[in-house]
Amino acid sequence: MLKTALHWNFKDVFRAPRLGLGKRMLVMLEANLIGYLIFLVLIYLGQMMDGLNFDQIWGENALLPFVPFWTLGISTKILGYLASLVWFMFIYTGFGAIAKITIKEFKGDLFYSSNDGWKYSLKKSFPIFMGPVSILLVIVFFVILAGVFGWLAHWPVLDILIYGLLFILFLPTAVFLVYSLFSFSVGLLYSPSIVACAEEDTMGSMFGSFTLLWNQPWRLILYSSLLLVLTFISFHILMLFLVLGFQFLEFVFGQSWLMGDTFYAVKATVLGLFPNLGFNHLVCYPNCAYGDWMVCLQQLLVGDMHTVTGGITTTITGVIVGIFSFIAMLLVPSYALSTLASGFATIFIVLTKFKDDDDLIERKDEDERKEEEEKEADEDETSEDSPDSDDTEDESDSPGVDASDEDESAPKNE
Repeated sequence: MLKTALHWNFKDVFRAPRLGLGKRMLVMLEANLIGYLIFLVLIYLGQMMDGLNFDQIWGENALLPFVPFWTLGISTKILGYLASLVWFMFIYTGFGAIAKITIKEFKGDLFYSSNDGWKYSLKKSFPIFMGPVSILLVIVFFVILAGVFGWLAHWPVLDILIYGLLFILFLPTAVFLVYSLFSFSVGLLYSPSIVACAEEDTMGSMFGSFTLLWNQPWRLILYSSLLLVLTFISFHILMLFLVLGFQFLEFVFGQSWLMGDTFYAVKATVLGLFPNLGFNHLVCYPNCAYGDWMVCLQQLLVGDMHTVTGGITTTITGVIVGIFSFIAMLLVPSYALSTLASGFATIFIVLTKFKDDDDLIERKDEDERKEEEEKEADEDETSEDSPDSDDTEDESDSPGVDASDEDESAPKNE
């Protein structure tokens, strides 16, 4: 297998926008689609539990219930937060899958599929999540402990015994908590890469975040900042191409001597499925590129709207076009997330080389070790089952006693 030759410096971060394409973008698109469907079902369920009927919800939101659920009823709030958490968990698990695909590609395994990445990330989901959660639990524990000591210290005499005499312990503990907060941020970003690339467990993910920040703070900050800039630029480049693609379709199929009004009837059906996006205003993309990215997504289907109605075939066409248009819109944030995940994995591999002088690309992973063990086992079985040809040849070449000699040498019984 042809392994990737890294530069082992900031130049490797520039690989992230290219690495974010292909199967990695597909992984994140799958995560977003699953998260969206769960969000859609739970938001509808929450609003129906709060007293709204299905027709009311559909009339306001249709297939895009991106509403401020935290301002609605209690059921919608609870299920909305739950849906958001589940969506985040799928994205975070996708980060682990992309990190595994990235290091496998660096190792030369170009046939490591997105399904393989998902399987590995789901199998290792506990350490992926519990790495940063463990750091957060440590912080919460010390904060609660500090609160207990603070409550005890407000009593006379105890203030001297607790705060005065133990101040020498409180100050370094407070400094450690501040450092732990930064380590939690590092773990939140790099835990999927630590688990997938270095094959660490929960404790390894936790301490990997601490050591990464401690040993390579400036490279970590600079490389991560560079990755964010590259992700921002790549995001808007893909957005621009997507907008131009939709504008081209509008220019061609919207002509009166082609689809004409039928095109706008299809477009009206799309707007009925996604009423919250408001595709009907023509806004120049560069003017909104630095604002809310959802505003930019709202302009993917551009052009003047006409009040046109169509038949059943037009409605079916509009549903199909609407679904594919929404998937195309999800590709843009999915690409940004896959670029981040690929970049975080690359940065971790490079920084591990600086930190521990350990080349994770050359290190044999679990799959490679398993293949070697199976190969050795097959060789052992082959050697045990095969006859010893040398011994056979020796036995055949050794002088023997023929039948005539045996008869002559046998004693006569007379």
